[in-house]
Amino acid sequence: MKIEGESLWPELIPGKSYLASSLLKPKTGDYVVFKNPKNPGEVFVKKVKKIIDGSYEVNGTIPWSSSSKTFGLVPKELVLGKIIWPAFIHS
Repeated sequence: MKIEGESLWPELIPGKSYLASSLLKPKTGDYVVFKNPKNPGEVFVKKVKKIIDGSYEVNGTIPWSSSSKTFGLVPKELVLGKIIWPAFIHS
């Protein structure tokens, strides 16, 4: 997964690629790749702030980034995977 926005700067760097896995269950503090609950055609990467009844409250690291305050909790069905390691692929 290639990071395109700056919402998780400096933890995840725009333009760098990271490896995500759908085999591991996300926990608080993990970075997750998911479909936007308001627009499933968009894919976001955010940090899990809390897990509430099987849904994820997510946010970015910069104040103006979108978050669960903008689009609501993310149901586990919309989670595509969690970031497990920088892939170190340069493109």
